[in-house]
Amino acid sequence: MGSVKRFEQSGEISLRSLTKIAIALEIQDELENLFKDVPFLSIEELINGEN
Repeated sequence: MGSVKRFEQSGEISLRSLTKIAIALEIQDELENLFKDVPFLSIEELINGEN
């Protein structure tokens, strides 16, 4: 699996590949939890430092 090797070597991975790995390891809930508390509602808030 080239994606895993690339991830191990560079830390870069597609969201699709990361999701597949999480499912295979049965930790997809942990991955889902990463996106629950989104601090910004828009890219404009992020750019302007609003929160």
